[in-house]
Amino acid sequence: MINKNITKLSVSIAMLLAGGTAQAASWDAGDWKLSLGGNVNAFFVNTSCSAGDLKGGGGTMAGLACAGSVDENGAPTDSMSVQNGLLPASLNFSAKTTEDDWDLSANINVYYDINSQGGAGADALAFSTVDARQIFLTAGKKGSGEFKLGRDFGLFGFDPIIADMSLIGVGPNFVSSDPGHTSLGGLGYGYVYTDRLTQINYTTADMSGFKATVGVFQPLDGNGATSSGELGFHGKGTYTKDALTVSATILSQGVNAGGKSETISGTDIFAKYNMGDIDLAGYFYTAEGMTSLAIGGLVLPGFSGAGAPEETTGYMLQATYKTSPKMKIGINIAHSKQDVVTKVENDKTTLGAYYNVTKSLTAMAEFNTMTSDLSGTGEDKSSNINVGAFLGF
Repeated sequence: MINKNITKLSVSIAMLLAGGTAQAASWDAGDWKLSLGGNVNAFFVNTSCSAGDLKGGGGTMAGLACAGSVDENGAPTDSMSVQNGLLPASLNFSAKTTEDDWDLSANINVYYDINSQGGAGADALAFSTVDARQIFLTAGKKGSGEFKLGRDFGLFGFDPIIADMSLIGVGPNFVSSDPGHTSLGGLGYGYVYTDRLTQINYTTADMSGFKATVGVFQPLDGNGATSSGELGFHGKGTYTKDALTVSATILSQGVNAGGKSETISGTDIFAKYNMGDIDLAGYFYTAEGMTSLAIGGLVLPGFSGAGAPEETTGYMLQATYKTSPKMKIGINIAHSKQDVVTKVENDKTTLGAYYNVTKSLTAMAEFNTMTSDLSGTGEDKSSNINVGAFLGF
Protein backbone atom coordinates (compact mmCIF):
# COMPACT_ATOMS: atom_id res chain seq x y z
CA MET A 1 0.00 0.00 0.00
CA ILE A 2 1.26 3.48 -0.86
CA ASN A 3 2.26 5.42 2.23
CA LYS A 4 -0.16 8.33 2.42
CA ASN A 5 1.15 9.92 5.60
CA ILE A 6 3.32 12.42 3.76
CA THR A 7 3.50 15.59 5.71
CA LYS A 8 2.81 16.91 9.17
CA LEU A 9 3.50 20.55 10.08
CA SER A 10 3.19 22.95 13.00
CA VAL A 11 -0.30 24.43 13.26
CA SER A 12 0.94 27.61 14.89
CA ILE A 13 2.71 28.51 11.65
CA ALA A 14 -0.34 27.46 9.67
CA MET A 15 -2.54 29.91 11.56
CA LEU A 16 -0.06 32.68 10.82
CA LEU A 17 -0.21 31.90 7.10
CA ALA A 18 -3.99 31.85 7.26
CA GLY A 19 -3.86 35.56 7.99
CA GLY A 20 -5.66 35.19 11.31
CA THR A 21 -4.52 36.07 14.81
CA ALA A 22 -5.86 33.02 16.62
CA GLN A 23 -3.72 32.09 19.61
CA ALA A 24 -3.43 28.92 21.63
CA ALA A 25 -5.05 28.99 25.05
CA SER A 26 -2.50 29.42 27.83
CA TRP A 27 -2.49 29.31 31.61
CA ASP A 28 -0.01 29.34 34.47
CA ALA A 29 0.81 26.29 36.58
CA GLY A 30 3.33 27.32 39.23
CA ASP A 31 6.42 28.56 37.41
CA TRP A 32 5.29 27.05 34.12
CA LYS A 33 3.18 28.53 31.32
CA LEU A 34 1.15 25.83 29.59
CA SER A 35 -0.38 26.27 26.15
CA LEU A 36 -2.84 24.22 24.09
CA GLY A 37 -3.76 24.92 20.47
CA GLY A 38 -4.60 23.10 17.30
CA ASN A 39 -6.73 22.97 14.20
CA VAL A 40 -9.56 21.15 12.50
CA ASN A 41 -9.91 21.26 8.73
CA ALA A 42 -11.96 19.50 6.06
CA PHE A 43 -12.35 19.84 2.30
CA PHE A 44 -14.53 18.69 -0.56
CA VAL A 45 -12.16 17.68 -3.38
CA ASN A 46 -13.13 16.85 -6.96
CA THR A 47 -10.28 15.13 -8.84
CA SER A 48 -10.39 14.84 -12.63
CA CYS A 49 -8.80 11.76 -14.23
CA SER A 50 -9.30 9.80 -17.45
CA ALA A 51 -7.50 7.01 -19.25
CA GLY A 52 -6.60 9.42 -22.05
CA ASP A 53 -4.76 11.65 -19.57
CA LEU A 54 -2.65 8.86 -18.04
CA LYS A 55 -0.30 8.05 -20.91
CA GLY A 56 2.60 7.79 -18.44
CA GLY A 57 1.01 4.76 -16.78
CA GLY A 58 -0.39 6.52 -13.70
CA GLY A 59 2.59 5.84 -11.41
CA THR A 60 3.91 9.41 -11.48
CA MET A 61 3.16 12.35 -9.17
CA ALA A 62 0.30 13.58 -11.36
CA GLY A 63 -0.96 10.05 -11.87
CA LEU A 64 -1.04 9.18 -8.17
CA ALA A 65 -3.91 11.62 -7.66
CA CYS A 66 -5.98 9.13 -9.68
CA ALA A 67 -4.82 5.92 -7.98
CA GLY A 68 -7.77 3.66 -7.20
CA SER A 69 -10.30 5.89 -9.02
CA VAL A 70 -11.85 3.50 -11.55
CA ASP A 71 -15.27 2.97 -13.10
CA GLU A 72 -17.23 -0.30 -13.36
CA ASN A 73 -14.98 -1.39 -16.21
CA GLY A 74 -11.77 -0.68 -14.30
CA ALA A 75 -10.91 2.42 -16.33
CA PRO A 76 -9.60 5.58 -14.61
CA THR A 77 -12.35 8.05 -13.78
CA ASP A 78 -13.07 11.22 -11.81
CA SER A 79 -13.52 10.99 -8.05
CA MET A 80 -14.89 13.05 -5.19
CA SER A 81 -13.70 13.00 -1.60
CA VAL A 82 -14.11 14.66 1.78
CA GLN A 83 -10.74 14.79 3.50
CA ASN A 84 -7.97 16.63 5.33
CA GLY A 85 -5.87 19.12 3.43
CA LEU A 86 -2.08 19.36 3.50
CA LEU A 87 -2.28 19.72 7.29
CA PRO A 88 -4.01 17.04 9.35
CA ALA A 89 -6.08 18.06 12.34
CA SER A 90 -3.95 18.52 15.46
CA LEU A 91 -3.64 19.21 19.17
CA ASN A 92 -0.42 20.99 20.12
CA PHE A 93 0.76 21.23 23.73
CA SER A 94 3.70 23.17 25.12
CA ALA A 95 5.11 23.95 28.56
CA LYS A 96 7.57 26.82 29.08
CA THR A 97 9.51 28.23 32.01
CA THR A 98 12.75 30.02 32.94
CA GLU A 99 15.10 28.47 35.50
CA ASP A 100 18.57 29.76 36.42
CA ASP A 101 18.53 32.02 33.32
CA TRP A 102 17.68 29.04 31.08
CA ASP A 103 14.58 29.35 28.92
CA LEU A 104 13.08 25.84 28.75
CA SER A 105 10.22 24.32 26.78
CA ALA A 106 8.65 20.91 26.17
CA ASN A 107 6.51 20.38 23.06
CA ILE A 108 4.19 17.51 22.11
CA ASN A 109 2.09 17.82 18.97
CA VAL A 110 -0.37 15.10 18.05
CA TYR A 111 -1.96 14.85 14.58
CA TYR A 112 -5.28 13.28 13.58
CA ASP A 113 -6.83 11.94 10.38
CA ILE A 114 -10.52 12.66 9.75
CA ASN A 115 -10.80 9.65 7.40
CA SER A 116 -11.03 5.99 8.42
CA GLN A 117 -8.04 3.86 7.52
CA GLY A 118 -9.34 0.42 6.65
CA GLY A 119 -6.09 -0.94 5.21
CA ALA A 120 -6.59 -3.85 2.82
CA GLY A 121 -10.10 -4.54 4.09
CA ALA A 122 -13.31 -2.55 4.24
CA ASP A 123 -13.50 0.88 5.90
CA ALA A 124 -16.64 0.02 7.89
CA LEU A 125 -16.04 0.49 11.64
CA ALA A 126 -12.38 1.39 10.92
CA PHE A 127 -10.54 4.01 12.96
CA SER A 128 -8.77 7.18 11.98
CA THR A 129 -5.06 7.37 12.79
CA VAL A 130 -3.43 9.30 15.65
CA ASP A 131 0.29 10.10 15.68
CA ALA A 132 2.59 12.13 17.93
CA ARG A 133 4.68 13.67 15.16
CA GLN A 134 6.61 16.28 17.17
CA ILE A 135 8.11 15.55 20.58
CA PHE A 136 11.02 17.80 21.51
CA LEU A 137 12.53 20.05 24.16
CA THR A 138 14.40 23.32 23.84
CA ALA A 139 16.88 24.95 26.20
CA GLY A 140 18.60 28.29 25.67
CA LYS A 141 19.90 31.48 27.20
CA LYS A 142 19.40 35.00 25.93
CA GLY A 143 22.36 36.00 23.81
CA SER A 144 23.75 32.44 23.77
CA GLY A 145 21.48 30.56 21.38
CA GLU A 146 19.27 27.54 21.86
CA PHE A 147 19.48 23.73 21.80
CA LYS A 148 16.69 21.52 20.44
CA LEU A 149 16.53 17.77 21.23
CA GLY A 150 13.87 15.33 20.05
CA ARG A 151 11.62 14.68 17.07
CA ASP A 152 10.71 17.61 14.85
CA PHE A 153 10.67 18.65 11.20
CA GLY A 154 14.02 18.79 9.45
CA LEU A 155 15.83 21.83 8.09
CA PHE A 156 16.09 20.90 4.40
CA GLY A 157 12.87 21.76 2.56
CA PHE A 158 11.16 23.29 5.59
CA ASP A 159 10.84 26.93 4.52
CA PRO A 160 9.06 26.37 1.18
CA ILE A 161 6.32 24.20 2.65
CA ILE A 162 5.76 26.72 5.44
CA ALA A 163 5.49 29.50 2.83
CA ASP A 164 3.22 27.49 0.51
CA MET A 165 -0.23 29.09 0.39
CA SER A 166 -1.71 25.56 0.22
CA LEU A 167 -0.35 24.73 3.69
CA ILE A 168 -3.81 25.44 5.10
CA GLY A 169 -5.47 24.21 1.89
CA VAL A 170 -5.03 21.14 -0.30
CA GLY A 171 -2.95 21.76 -3.43
CA PRO A 172 -2.44 18.64 -5.60
CA ASN A 173 -4.20 15.59 -4.21
CA PHE A 174 -2.86 12.12 -3.45
CA VAL A 175 -4.93 8.92 -3.85
CA SER A 176 -8.23 10.80 -3.76
CA SER A 177 -10.22 7.56 -3.81
CA ASP A 178 -8.89 6.63 -0.35
CA PRO A 179 -7.64 9.79 1.41
CA GLY A 180 -5.03 9.55 4.15
CA HIS A 181 -3.63 12.07 6.61
CA THR A 182 -2.79 14.69 4.02
CA SER A 183 -2.78 15.89 0.46
CA LEU A 184 0.45 16.78 -1.38
CA GLY A 185 0.50 20.57 -1.58
CA GLY A 186 3.74 21.24 -3.47
CA LEU A 187 5.46 18.03 -2.34
CA GLY A 188 7.05 16.25 -5.26
CA TYR A 189 6.58 19.26 -7.51
CA GLY A 190 8.53 22.21 -6.10
CA TYR A 191 10.10 20.88 -2.91
CA VAL A 192 11.05 17.64 -1.14
CA TYR A 193 9.26 16.61 2.05
CA THR A 194 11.26 17.94 5.00
CA ASP A 195 10.32 14.83 7.06
CA ARG A 196 10.24 14.43 10.84
CA LEU A 197 13.74 13.74 12.12
CA THR A 198 15.00 12.67 15.53
CA GLN A 199 17.66 15.33 15.98
CA ILE A 200 19.92 17.41 18.21
CA ASN A 201 20.43 20.98 16.96
CA TYR A 202 22.05 24.21 18.11
CA THR A 203 20.83 27.59 16.86
CA THR A 204 22.91 30.70 17.42
CA ALA A 205 21.57 33.89 18.93
CA ASP A 206 20.49 36.58 16.48
CA MET A 207 23.50 38.36 14.99
CA SER A 208 22.19 41.50 13.27
CA GLY A 209 19.49 39.53 11.50
CA PHE A 210 21.50 36.34 10.88
CA LYS A 211 20.99 32.99 12.62
CA ALA A 212 22.67 29.65 11.98
CA THR A 213 21.56 26.15 12.95
CA VAL A 214 23.73 23.03 12.93
CA GLY A 215 22.76 19.56 14.05
CA VAL A 216 22.80 15.80 13.69
CA PHE A 217 19.88 13.44 13.13
CA GLN A 218 19.05 9.75 13.27
CA PRO A 219 19.71 8.58 9.69
CA LEU A 220 16.93 7.35 7.42
CA ASP A 221 16.80 4.23 5.29
CA GLY A 222 16.22 5.07 1.65
CA ASN A 223 14.03 3.47 -1.00
CA GLY A 224 16.78 1.25 -2.42
CA ALA A 225 19.33 1.92 0.36
CA THR A 226 19.90 1.37 4.07
CA SER A 227 21.52 3.80 6.52
CA SER A 228 25.23 3.28 7.11
CA GLY A 229 24.92 3.61 10.89
CA GLU A 230 26.48 7.07 10.94
CA LEU A 231 24.45 10.09 12.01
CA GLY A 232 23.14 12.46 9.39
CA PHE A 233 24.16 16.13 9.39
CA HIS A 234 22.14 19.22 8.50
CA GLY A 235 22.68 22.95 8.75
CA LYS A 236 20.85 26.17 7.97
CA GLY A 237 21.60 29.86 7.73
CA THR A 238 18.83 32.49 7.79
CA TYR A 239 19.08 36.25 7.27
CA THR A 240 16.16 38.59 7.91
CA LYS A 241 16.11 42.33 7.28
CA ASP A 242 12.88 44.27 7.31
CA ALA A 243 10.53 42.60 4.77
CA LEU A 244 13.15 40.24 3.30
CA THR A 245 14.07 36.75 4.52
CA VAL A 246 16.67 34.55 2.84
CA SER A 247 17.74 31.07 3.95
CA ALA A 248 19.90 28.18 2.74
CA THR A 249 20.24 24.63 4.05
CA ILE A 250 22.38 21.55 3.56
CA LEU A 251 21.76 17.89 4.42
CA SER A 252 24.01 14.82 4.20
CA GLN A 253 23.94 11.24 5.44
CA GLY A 254 25.68 8.03 4.42
CA VAL A 255 23.86 4.95 3.11
CA ASN A 256 24.66 1.50 1.76
CA ALA A 257 23.21 0.95 -1.70
CA GLY A 258 23.94 -1.73 -4.29
CA GLY A 259 26.83 -3.11 -2.22
CA LYS A 260 28.68 0.21 -1.96
CA SER A 261 28.79 3.36 0.13
CA GLU A 262 26.70 6.25 -1.16
CA THR A 263 25.32 9.53 0.18
CA ILE A 264 21.95 11.19 0.46
CA SER A 265 22.61 14.92 0.11
CA GLY A 266 20.76 18.11 -0.65
CA THR A 267 21.16 21.88 -0.72
CA ASP A 268 18.54 24.58 -1.15
CA ILE A 269 17.94 28.33 -1.09
CA PHE A 270 14.73 30.16 -0.19
CA ALA A 271 13.65 33.80 -0.21
CA LYS A 272 10.46 35.68 0.61
CA TYR A 273 9.64 39.38 0.42
CA ASN A 274 6.67 41.45 1.57
CA MET A 275 5.49 44.56 -0.26
CA GLY A 276 2.46 45.62 1.73
CA ASP A 277 -0.46 43.59 0.39
CA ILE A 278 1.81 41.56 -1.91
CA ASP A 279 3.91 38.61 -0.73
CA LEU A 280 6.50 36.93 -2.97
CA ALA A 281 8.35 33.65 -2.36
CA GLY A 282 10.88 31.63 -4.35
CA TYR A 283 12.77 28.39 -3.75
CA PHE A 284 15.32 26.16 -5.51
CA TYR A 285 16.86 22.82 -4.49
CA THR A 286 19.26 20.22 -5.86
CA ALA A 287 19.75 16.79 -4.31
CA GLU A 288 21.06 13.23 -4.73
CA GLY A 289 19.69 10.02 -3.24
CA MET A 290 16.23 11.59 -3.11
CA THR A 291 13.21 11.68 -5.33
CA SER A 292 11.38 14.95 -5.82
CA LEU A 293 8.99 13.74 -3.10
CA ALA A 294 11.07 12.50 -0.18
CA ILE A 295 14.52 12.12 1.36
CA GLY A 296 15.84 8.70 0.29
CA GLY A 297 12.91 8.25 -2.08
CA LEU A 298 9.21 7.52 -1.63
CA VAL A 299 6.86 5.94 -4.21
CA LEU A 300 9.80 6.06 -6.66
CA PRO A 301 13.28 4.76 -5.65
CA GLY A 302 16.05 7.04 -4.44
CA PHE A 303 18.68 4.56 -5.66
CA SER A 304 18.93 2.11 -8.54
CA GLY A 305 19.50 -1.61 -7.98
CA ALA A 306 23.17 -1.02 -8.71
CA GLY A 307 23.32 1.72 -6.06
CA ALA A 308 23.29 4.78 -8.33
CA PRO A 309 21.64 7.72 -6.51
CA GLU A 310 18.73 9.53 -8.07
CA GLU A 311 19.44 13.17 -8.94
CA THR A 312 16.67 15.73 -8.62
CA THR A 313 16.24 19.49 -8.89
CA GLY A 314 13.21 21.71 -8.47
CA TYR A 315 11.82 25.15 -7.81
CA MET A 316 8.73 26.94 -6.52
CA LEU A 317 7.51 30.47 -7.30
CA GLN A 318 4.58 32.07 -5.50
CA ALA A 319 2.79 35.42 -5.37
CA THR A 320 -0.17 36.33 -3.17
CA TYR A 321 -2.18 39.54 -2.96
CA LYS A 322 -4.53 40.77 -0.22
CA THR A 323 -7.50 42.25 -2.01
CA SER A 324 -9.01 43.28 1.34
CA PRO A 325 -8.21 42.81 5.04
CA LYS A 326 -10.06 39.47 4.92
CA MET A 327 -9.36 38.20 1.38
CA LYS A 328 -6.17 36.84 -0.20
CA ILE A 329 -5.64 35.38 -3.67
CA GLY A 330 -2.53 33.70 -4.99
CA ILE A 331 -0.74 31.68 -7.63
CA ASN A 332 1.88 28.99 -7.02
CA ILE A 333 3.97 27.46 -9.82
CA ALA A 334 6.29 24.51 -9.18
CA HIS A 335 8.57 22.25 -11.22
CA SER A 336 10.79 19.26 -10.43
CA LYS A 337 12.98 16.92 -12.45
CA GLN A 338 14.62 13.53 -11.86
CA ASP A 339 17.50 12.55 -14.15
CA VAL A 340 18.95 9.11 -13.27
CA VAL A 341 16.79 6.28 -11.91
CA THR A 342 13.35 7.49 -13.00
CA LYS A 343 13.59 10.19 -15.65
CA VAL A 344 10.54 12.35 -15.10
CA GLU A 345 9.54 16.02 -15.00
CA ASN A 346 6.68 17.26 -12.84
CA ASP A 347 4.81 20.56 -13.15
CA LYS A 348 1.91 22.02 -11.22
CA THR A 349 0.03 25.30 -10.98
CA THR A 350 -2.23 26.26 -8.08
CA LEU A 351 -4.71 29.17 -8.04
CA GLY A 352 -6.21 29.92 -4.66
CA ALA A 353 -8.57 32.26 -2.81
CA TYR A 354 -8.56 32.43 1.00
CA TYR A 355 -11.14 34.34 3.04
CA ASN A 356 -10.92 34.98 6.80
CA VAL A 357 -14.51 34.51 7.94
CA THR A 358 -13.28 35.29 11.48
CA LYS A 359 -9.81 35.61 13.00
CA SER A 360 -9.85 31.82 13.60
CA LEU A 361 -11.85 30.46 10.64
CA THR A 362 -10.61 30.57 7.03
CA ALA A 363 -12.73 29.45 4.06
CA MET A 364 -10.96 28.76 0.78
CA ALA A 365 -11.09 27.40 -2.74
CA GLU A 366 -8.22 26.16 -4.94
CA PHE A 367 -7.77 24.90 -8.49
CA ASN A 368 -4.75 22.71 -9.30
CA THR A 369 -3.39 21.32 -12.57
CA MET A 370 -0.62 18.70 -12.57
CA THR A 371 1.50 17.12 -15.31
CA SER A 372 4.21 14.45 -15.08
CA ASP A 373 6.23 13.64 -18.21
CA LEU A 374 7.85 10.19 -17.88
CA SER A 375 10.73 9.93 -20.33
CA GLY A 376 10.14 7.36 -23.06
CA THR A 377 6.60 6.60 -21.88
CA GLY A 378 4.33 9.65 -21.93
CA GLU A 379 2.52 12.23 -19.82
CA ASP A 380 0.18 11.79 -16.88
CA LYS A 381 -2.24 14.68 -16.36
CA SER A 382 -4.72 15.36 -13.58
CA SER A 383 -6.44 18.28 -11.89
CA ASN A 384 -8.51 18.97 -8.81
CA ILE A 385 -10.78 21.60 -7.33
CA ASN A 386 -11.15 21.87 -3.57
CA VAL A 387 -13.43 23.91 -1.32
CA GLY A 388 -13.30 23.82 2.48
CA ALA A 389 -12.42 25.44 5.76
CA PHE A 390 -9.59 25.60 8.28
CA LEU A 391 -10.26 26.44 11.96
CA GLY A 392 -7.25 27.25 14.15
CA PHE A 393 -7.45 27.66 17.91
